[in-house]
Amino acid sequence: IVSKIDEDKDGFVTVDELKAWIKFAQKRWIFEDVERQWKGHDLNEDGLISWDEYKNATYGYILGLNYRQMMVRDERRFRRADADGDLAATKEEFTAFLHPEEYEHMKDIVVQETMEDIDKNGDGFIDLEEYIGDMYSHDGDTDEPEWVKTEREQFVEFRDKNRDGKMDQEETKDWILPTDYDHAEAEARHLVYESDQDK
Repeated sequence: IVSKIDEDKDGFVTVDELKAWIKFAQKRWIFEDVERQWKGHDLNEDGLISWDEYKNATYGYILGLNYRQMMVRDERRFRRADADGDLAATKEEFTAFLHPEEYEHMKDIVVQETMEDIDKNGDGFIDLEEYIGDMYSHDGDTDEPEWVKTEREQFVEFRDKNRDGKMDQEETKDWILPTDYDHAEAEARHLVYESDQDK
């Protein structure tokens, strides 16, 4: 794999080369995921996936309460991804539906879904206990691990920017989709730092 990552063939993997490889691998995984799911959803093979095709292939006729809520959420996301509003997704629109975090026009849906998942009391905000509860379950433990204490401090110091004790939509967006943070670069720097024994 090193020969694939080492673009200039100098025998060394740099942070930039590793970052490019991580981005490439991510895109390839998304492409393969979309291709795999496309086959199972484009039932009439017309090169589009209609909302009905997706709904029938995914949910069929099992519509208990949980499935109904998931379907409503999926439809909202499908409609947002469907740029021309014809309720039939092209491959690009279907990619935006399956991987909304990759698309600018889908980011508010990612934030909304995250908030709905974590906001247990339904007040439209994420408070400190909901934030911690998303990552850590007490299970009767009285002593919290050190990383949980650090997360509590993170919430107070950095997440809750206006200091009102809870995260609103904008604060949640800054948390899960930070504009000044490149995941691939952070991962590349971390891997090189950990692996570079002679510094």
